[in-house]
Amino acid sequence: MRFATGTTVKDFDAYGAWLDVAADCGFAMLTTGDSQSLWADPYVSLAFAAQRTTTQRLGITVSNPMTRHPAVAASAASALHHLSGGRFVLGIASGDSALRNIGVRPGRVDETESYVAAVRALTRGEKATWQGTDLVQRWKPGPTPVWMAAEGPRTLRAAGRSADGVVLSNSLTREAYERNLAHIAAGAAEAGRDLADLEIWCMANIVPDATEDDGIAVVRSVLAGTANHVFRFTTEGKGLPDALVPKVEELKRRYDSTHHASPETAAHNAALVDELGLTRWLAAHSTVAGPIGHCRERLAEIEEAGVRNIIVAQFVPDQAAFMRTFADEIVGRLG
Repeated sequence: MRFATGTTVKDFDAYGAWLDVAADCGFAMLTTGDSQSLWADPYVSLAFAAQRTTTQRLGITVSNPMTRHPAVAASAASALHHLSGGRFVLGIASGDSALRNIGVRPGRVDETESYVAAVRALTRGEKATWQGTDLVQRWKPGPTPVWMAAEGPRTLRAAGRSADGVVLSNSLTREAYERNLAHIAAGAAEAGRDLADLEIWCMANIVPDATEDDGIAVVRSVLAGTANHVFRFTTEGKGLPDALVPKVEELKRRYDSTHHASPETAAHNAALVDELGLTRWLAAHSTVAGPIGHCRERLAEIEEAGVRNIIVAQFVPDQAAFMRTFADEIVGRLG
């Protein structure tokens, strides 16, 4: 298995120290998200990272089609491609907290797919069309892999047709992973491509702790945020048991996006998953938690299910200590 990891950037001195530890631990890719109201701009953050690191891929997981015109995103992606020596990857999704916090609707599936196609083309020096306007990048392009984050059947098929890779949430069980791969493969076939043409990465919360329950408790607000995002448009085709559908609908009504991906301030969101009886089901699909030996066993099960690439979330109090523990004790030295 390959492991990436990411953080949200709020202090660049702290981010520099985080990058040093992450690089020393040997993670294959370092990521950050795009939510302008909650943390620093990802293009600025990864420009900083490009100067601080030498070999790791650098990825935005993920941006959206609504806050940046595709020509703007393509120009920034090309700049990061050149600055990083070809290490940059751009992830796109329909948009979540970045849009909720400024009152903008998410992108539709067709918009997101067209956006991915436009950015890919422009970074390769090709012409593109966006909302009826022909686009071209007149300075040196920087060919950038563009990935899509996808959860439902329609978006997974769109990713299979148009993206260079796919970022999956709630996919750490064999059933969920195989179901999602089938949709991606179907989309790829529609475009004359093969599933092997795409990189598939799974998001995972990994939390070493005294017990599995203790570890899960640390990321309850993250479980709520993932559920709110994965099921925000529909619960159909995503493996959610019928008995949990009304509970997820209630979570969506009550979720507070102003504290998305911020466990230290998101007590309300954390409480929701316990109150609604969603904690265990969500954790089984997204989280590895507990003693070191148990974390190793869970990762072995996930690998046996076919997962090969994991983006490790870091919703833990001491991220540097976590990275060293993960690299040295859970998976063995990464680099």
